[in-house]
Amino acid sequence: MNIEPFGQRMIVLLPQLMRGFARRESNPLSRGKITLPQLWALEYIAEHHGCPTNELARFLKISRPAATGLTDRLVAQSWVRRIDDRNDRRMIRLEITPKGRQLFESVWNEKKKQLMRVFGHLSALERKQYIATLEKVAAILSREAR
Repeated sequence: MNIEPFGQRMIVLLPQLMRGFARRESNPLSRGKITLPQLWALEYIAEHHGCPTNELARFLKISRPAATGLTDRLVAQSWVRRIDDRNDRRMIRLEITPKGRQLFESVWNEKKKQLMRVFGHLSALERKQYIATLEKVAAILSREAR
């Protein structure tokens, strides 16, 4: 398939896939309890225990004030807590709370369950090829982000 018709088809298919999966989910993200950027922030904070807000801002590609506002909302929901840095009183670090981890894990577990249900209709070879293609696309995007 030439790149132009491929691009046209992808513009139609990607949102269709996202809506299709979202309609089948019943989790805090699909119910509007948490936004996608907040979920990305929770994931980052969970993986980078004690990260400072400016590091989160860089990861999300948002300004520091925007990251502070996002963090304020996560703290207000008791999903994240701010902790003082023992070595630098000016530094505030972020830590996911058990409530935040539970929320994050419930969303990802629901997404995993839906992916397994849908992709269970494909053969093992089709799933392997699909993953291989997505990994190549992810590598390209990763290289281009540098």
